[in-house]
Amino acid sequence: MNFKQLVVTAALALGSPLTQGAAPIFSDNFDSYPADQLNWTPPTSSGWTVSSNGTVDIHGIGGIYDFIPGNGSYVDLDGSSSSSGLLSHNVNLAGDTNYVLSFDLAGSHRGSVETVNVNFGSTTASYSLNSADPFSTFKLNFAPSSDGPYSFSYQNMGGDNVGALLDNVSVLAVPESETYAMLLAGLGFTVFIARRKKRVSSL
Repeated sequence: MNFKQLVVTAALALGSPLTQGAAPIFSDNFDSYPADQLNWTPPTSSGWTVSSNGTVDIHGIGGIYDFIPGNGSYVDLDGSSSSSGLLSHNVNLAGDTNYVLSFDLAGSHRGSVETVNVNFGSTTASYSLNSADPFSTFKLNFAPSSDGPYSFSYQNMGGDNVGALLDNVSVLAVPESETYAMLLAGLGFTVFIARRKKRVSSL
């Protein structure tokens, strides 16, 4: 293998984790749940729970309430009971590891401005969405201090049966910066060895 081939090989080996970036821990795009489920009761196998003092709905493809066609099924975070539910899920996380909660939010598409509170472990954020806002991706970071189960949740503020829409939820483990440093060091060492061999062969 010549010098150029070595560099390309090392770059490809380095590029794979850099471009992939994160390992999936959990994901759900809600497409496995039929639309038009008002006051949705998540199946136990899904891991989702909805607080007993409020509700969420499932809307989307195949239903009469497909507010944003082309996005499969998705959650209306303010169900049909005049009280918005707390939609939550637990995941097992490793301590001292960085995680990213990624999710898509859209406006209600029914003329209202909606606010959604999101929690991931001890990290919290609030998002305000205008009615016509399309699905956009948001991210929340969390690094637990110890191994164990941690929750992430979504709460639409208000209770008028019209809520923001949620889709494409995932939790990803993000490689530590030390991993990238080791990979870069490996690439540098590969280049060094290749150059040294080239010099020796030219003598």
